Order: sequence, then structure tokens, then C-alpha cells
Amino acid sequence: MSIKRKIGSGVASAALGLSLVGGGTWAAFNDTATVTNQFASGTLDLEVGKSGNKPINFDLSNMKPGDNVQRIFELRNAGSIAIKEVLLDTTVTSFVDGTLPSSQADYLSQFEIDFMQVDGESDKWEPREKVTKNGETLTLADLVNGSYQTKVKEEFLGAGGKINLAPLTVKDQQYRGIPVTPADKDEVFIQITFKNDLTKSADNKYVQNKYQGDKVHFSFNFEATQWDGVKVDSSNGNGAVNNGVQGSADGGTMPSPITTPVTK
Repeated sequence: MSIKRKIGSGVASAALGLSLVGGGTWAAFNDTATVTNQFASGTLDLEVGKSGNKPINFDLSNMKPGDNVQRIFELRNAGSIAIKEVLLDTTVTSFVDGTLPSSQADYLSQFEIDFMQVDGESDKWEPREKVTKNGETLTLADLVNGSYQTKVKEEFLGAGGKINLAPLTVKDQQYRGIPVTPADKDEVFIQITFKNDLTKSADNKYVQNKYQGDKVHFSFNFEATQWDGVKVDSSNGNGAVNNGVQGSADGGTMPSPITTPVTK
């Protein structure tokens, strides 16, 4: 290689080195963007209310066999999410034995109970659509220990085998649960009867004498549950997820529309 070619090669190398150094010191264009998101939960809110000015609880003393007590209450959806089931759980908070020995379970078994739908369009507010199967009887003892699945109609059995009262609030069984839209305000009728057992013991005394003076405090506990989750895919617009409608999501069924615009 000649001297001129060697010098030229060295100049080229030096020039390339200068180019790399210069490139690292130049400013570059840049831009940023932010996607602002928001998630807000709805409310699942069950209210148990009065029917008119009628009492909804049982607080009675001085009862005797044969007495029958009736109450009407209303299950309302006060939230923004449709209710799928209203599950009933019954608990005892205290029991007082009276003058003769008896047990809590025995005393509870003396009270027959049933839940029915109220015909709100009738002037007499007549109850209909019993929870129990024909020929079957529920007692408070059954409700407390949970042993009633064979006595209750299948459509009134919910999650975990508990009694589901939600079907009692609609006239057409295809509309299940308690929606936000459309609103449904049918009442639930409940009656409790103190059995009148005429059986006598060997000493010619009624076997129910042992329940005189007994007292029990019990509670009806209601648990509202939601429907299945709704799938909001990329083609659905923003807004409120349509979780307030009847049967909003049940397995593969989704509400229509999936979302509704929110006016701000």
C-alpha cells in the first residue's frame, strides 16, 4: 500500500470516530401519552321492608297451641346490581325452658312455617305459590338445622341447598331474582302456626304441656347474591355495565346492551 492510501485510510477512520461521538450528543424528539382509566363498583343492597304499616317481625307472648300468626314483608333491591338469589338462614339466639323440662329442638318443632307469594292485585291480598311441596310441612326446627331440602320445591332451593325467596317476588318464573330494572315490589307472605297436638301421655295429660312457659328468640337472616360476571369486550363502549337487569348474566347469557353510556 502506498503512503497516500495509508493516510487516506487513517483520515476515514478518524472521521468515522468523530461521527459516533457527535451522534451521542445530539438531542432526540420525544412524546408521551397517558390513558386515564376508572373502575367504579356498583352496590348490591337488599332491603326488607314493611307492606304498608304492617309489622314484619314476630314478637308475641302468651301463645297457645293452635295459634296462627301471619306477616307480610317486601324484598326490595335498593342497589344498582341485580340480585340473583335471596337465601334464607335461620338462627336461634336464646332459649328459655319453662315450667317442665323440654329442649330447644323440641320446642322449635312445634311451630309449622311456610313462605308464600302474595297476590298484590287481589283486594284480599291472598297468598299463593307455597315454598313447600304438596303434603310437606316445614318447622322452625327444620329451618334452624337446615334439614328441609326434600320438603321444598326445587325452584325455591338456591346455593348450598338454602331456601331462595327471590322467586316469590315475581309472578312469572322466567324473571328470576330481584332486578333494579324493571322494579318489582311484590310481597312475601309468611305464616307460623303453633301445632295443636291432641296426643296425651299415659297420665292423661297433653304432651304439649311441657312447652308451657318456654321462650325462644330466633332470627331470619337474608343473603342477597349477584349474577355471574359480565364480559365487556373491545367492541363494547364505555359507560355503566348493565348489571341491573333481570338475569343480567347467567352462564353464557349476557345482558343487552352490555354497557350503557353515563351522562355526566
